[in-house]
Amino acid sequence: MQEHRDQVMTPMQLCALVQDYHAGATITALAARFGLTYYATRERLLAEGVTLRRVGPTPLSIPPGMAAAYRNGSTIPELAERHGLSFGVARRMLLAAGVTLRKPGQRLQVSQAAPGSHP
Repeated sequence: MQEHRDQVMTPMQLCALVQDYHAGATITALAARFGLTYYATRERLLAEGVTLRRVGPTPLSIPPGMAAAYRNGSTIPELAERHGLSFGVARRMLLAAGVTLRKPGQRLQVSQAAPGSHP
């Protein structure tokens, strides 16, 4: 049974709450452990100065050389296949890396390609 959000926590409990969160425990798990609601647990963490982790998937790092390969003429489908990614993930990685995307189907012309590249 969950307690009311105004339940008083001892300094030792607050310390354990913060330590467990920093160790990777979720707010949901901490709420269950300490008998609080999700929102009361979240409020306690914030009141203790904790920076909450981002909700949702962690952005993936772009594989080495992927942005350069795109700039040198590789297409997103080619890069996705080469790196074992979906088209959408490869595209989002390129955008997150600051790459300006070409129009769909557009390839670099030989004169536009960087020296040593293979369009």
